[in-house]
Amino acid sequence: MTEKTQAPRLKFLHCSDIHLDAPYVGLIPEKSDERRQGLRTTFMRMMEYVRGGGINYVLISGDLFDIKYATNSTAELLIREFRNCPDTKFIIAPGKHDSYENNPIYTSERLPDNCYIFSSDKLSRFDFEDDKLTIYGWAFMNESLVENPIYEKTADDISKINIVCGYADLDGRIDSDICPIATTDLKKFGADYYALGSRHEGTEFVTLDDSMYGYAGALESAGFDDPGVGGAKLITIKYDSGEISIDAKNMTFSRIAFVEETIDVTAVDSGSEIISRISRLVSEKKYSSETALKIVLTGSVNPRFIIPNNIDNDAFGLYSFEIIDKTMPTYGVEGFKRDMTVKGEVYRTLRPMLESRNEEERLIAARAFREALAALENRDIET
Repeated sequence: MTEKTQAPRLKFLHCSDIHLDAPYVGLIPEKSDERRQGLRTTFMRMMEYVRGGGINYVLISGDLFDIKYATNSTAELLIREFRNCPDTKFIIAPGKHDSYENNPIYTSERLPDNCYIFSSDKLSRFDFEDDKLTIYGWAFMNESLVENPIYEKTADDISKINIVCGYADLDGRIDSDICPIATTDLKKFGADYYALGSRHEGTEFVTLDDSMYGYAGALESAGFDDPGVGGAKLITIKYDSGEISIDAKNMTFSRIAFVEETIDVTAVDSGSEIISRISRLVSEKKYSSETALKIVLTGSVNPRFIIPNNIDNDAFGLYSFEIIDKTMPTYGVEGFKRDMTVKGEVYRTLRPMLESRNEEERLIAARAFREALAALENRDIET
C-alpha cells in the first residue's frame, strides 16, 4: 500500500443494500411481516457490534432503506441507533432506493451530527483531519444516475487515507443507469478502499495495485432471489513504519439463510420417498429453524404420480419450506405412444412440448398432460 503519514489505526464497517421496510417476496404475508421486523433486528445487531467493536466509521453505500415503504418508525430507529454511537461517524451515500431528493429522512436534518450524507450526484468529499482521512462519494438524486462521478478524476492528497463510498455498477453495461464505473476508473482515482453498493450478493475483496474494493452485499437476504445469509465487511487500516496496510474480513449479522436445493426424483412414485429424501438433505446440510428452504424437484416421474404440495412448513424444523415441482410426467409412458384412445392422442399431441428445450413450455405441457389424464380417469390432481 502507499506510504502515509503516521496515524492511528482505523476501523471501518462497510454495509449496503439494507432495505429497511422493503417487502419480502416469496413468503406468506405473516412470514413477510416477520422478516421485515427481523431485518430491523439484524440492523440493530449490527449497530450493537458497532458500539462494542470500536468502529470509527460506518460506510453505508446505498439503499439503507426503501423510501417507497419507509415509515416514521424507521426514521426514529435510525436516529436512535446513530445517536447511541456517538464515537462513530456514519457516512451515507444514497442509492437507487433511498435517493436523496424528496427524501424526508435525509433532507429534514433529523439525523444526528455524526451522520454525513452525500447530497449531490457529483463527486463530493468529507475530510476528517484528525484521522488524516478523506471519504469521497456521491448520491443518487432519484432512481437513476447515468454519469460516472469519478471518471478522469484522482484523489486530491495521497498522503491521506482515501476512501470512496458509493452505489455503483462496476464494469456493468455501458448504458447502465446505476452509476456505471469501470475498474480502470478505480485504478486511476487512487483511493485505498472502494466501499461499493447495489449488488445484493457481496463480493470477495479485490485488490487493485495498491488499493482494494468490495461489494458489501445485502445485510440480510431478502428472499430466494437473493440466496445466502447476507453480511457486511470489516476494514481495519493499520500502519507499520509509515506503510499503510488493510486487513479485511466478511461479517455476518443475519440469522435467516435463504437456500435453494435441487433433488432429482426420477422414477420415484411415493410421497413418503420424497419426504425421506428431503429429510436426509436437511440432516446432511444441517439446515435448521434459521433456514428458509426451497426444494426444486426435477427428473422424470410417472404421469399419474402427483408431487405432494401440502407438506407442513414445520415438517422439517425449518424457518420456512417450499416445494417447486419441475418434474416431467414422462417416466413409463411407452404405452401412451401406442394407445389409440384419447389418452394416447393427448400424449402424442403434447409430446413435442414435453421434450422442448424451453423450460416454461415443458412445465406448461406437463401440467396439461397431468390434468387431462386425471380428468379422463376421474381423479383429483391436487394432493
